[in-house]
Amino acid sequence: MVIQCKDLLKIYFSGEELHALDGVSLSIQKGEFVSVMGPSGCGKSTLLNILGLLDQPTGGEYFLNGTPTARIKDSVRSRLRRQNIGFIFQSFNLMPRLSVLENIALPMRYSGIERKLILPRARELAQQVGLEKKIYNTPQQLSGGQCQRVACARALANRPSLILADEPTGNLDSKSSQDILNLLQQLNQKGLTIIMVTHDPKIAAGTQRTIHMKDGKIV
Repeated sequence: MVIQCKDLLKIYFSGEELHALDGVSLSIQKGEFVSVMGPSGCGKSTLLNILGLLDQPTGGEYFLNGTPTARIKDSVRSRLRRQNIGFIFQSFNLMPRLSVLENIALPMRYSGIERKLILPRARELAQQVGLEKKIYNTPQQLSGGQCQRVACARALANRPSLILADEPTGNLDSKSSQDILNLLQQLNQKGLTIIMVTHDPKIAAGTQRTIHMKDGKIV
């Protein structure tokens, strides 16, 4: 079991209580490709942030690869995130002045990987996502679909067991969206567990299972 959540709560206090997550329980097995759908404000991104150890729940339990995460130190949380999780965002979040190769290499430079291994690994990942001829280009010289391919390669840099993708096709045209879905499916077939938030039913249909959310709950 990669992910197990029991009765997750996330409450924001701004004059009144806002229950972003209201008793969410779910389990995700190793090797699953799961999409999360629901209207804006239903808690999808909040759930993804908690699963990615970027935020903490107000209540409930979350186990990542069997490790309880509710009351761990920030340093342990950071290490677990770095070692286990790769992130793909709707807006790519690439460094604009760095090349494709440098963007892919960035997570490895913060993970204690031996320096001489970093660039060969980054080249290998660029080839894996079909960008071996673009490694010296910057993001401004790429299409949206190519930028998202760089983001996918960067997410793989530290060999995570789990990929969390928040609307990875949200800024792309239909062809580029299908290309990114195909890439994610290929990664999943190699054993990666993937959880993807999406508004697009066609993209969700390309995953193994869809979780629907409404008002902070799984419905």
